[in-house]
Amino acid sequence: MATGVTTGPPDWRRMVEGFSRTAENYSATMAPSLRTMAVAVVQRAQLQVGEMILDAGTGTGVGAAASLTRGRTVFGVDAAAGMLAIARREVPGARFVRADFNHLPFASHFFNVVISVHALHFAVDPVATLEEWRRVTRPGGRLSLSVPGPRSALSLKLYDPIFRRYGVVRRMQVPTRAKLIAWARAAGWQQMEVFADPTTVIRLAGPDSFARWMRTASRSDTTRAMSRERFAALEADLMAATPIGPDGLLHIPFGTLYLKAHN
Repeated sequence: MATGVTTGPPDWRRMVEGFSRTAENYSATMAPSLRTMAVAVVQRAQLQVGEMILDAGTGTGVGAAASLTRGRTVFGVDAAAGMLAIARREVPGARFVRADFNHLPFASHFFNVVISVHALHFAVDPVATLEEWRRVTRPGGRLSLSVPGPRSALSLKLYDPIFRRYGVVRRMQVPTRAKLIAWARAAGWQQMEVFADPTTVIRLAGPDSFARWMRTASRSDTTRAMSRERFAALEADLMAATPIGPDGLLHIPFGTLYLKAHN
């Protein structure tokens, strides 16, 4: 089985490099909340004893970890070396491969199930990516994934006016329920089901965690040109706007759309 790295366009490569560079921050801030989504993705996949599972865009391995029981073989694929270093450390029972999830180094029909936790929305061409995930899935196999959404549940309304005030324009491809189904159908998947949970959030313990979240992936890249003082002011304004949940933690609105489909 060959392994490789991303060969996508410059924006894709920069994003992968950003995730790799800030992987420890991601692990400390995003990953704990994404474990809830990972469990839901795995439950919806209805995994069986002994199945071969692919976690596409595995990141720090939260989806792979949620799949690892009952004699299953789990592969996790990600292009970000920094993410995979954490995944290998934290999920030693899975097999992790550094590769572009748009061009998988596996034979056709290799897996029973493909899962993916909040990764598809980073694809340059989501339909082509879903076609590639279908290629490696056996006839009768399943797909189960999550992406952020619906759009009304995200932090865009809360944070974007503040970002714009500081001259920062964020671009995030967030599919609607209809678009997610259309992508899957165009890629050849069948029997699509979409479920929306607008209540999911990213939970952060306080200022230190929020600071690390601000220095993760795209947020780190879009604010890199700022002076230290201006970045600190932006961070303070964003944190001040963030709701406090009943658990006393910062709750960043996120939301989740779940898709299940069959090959």
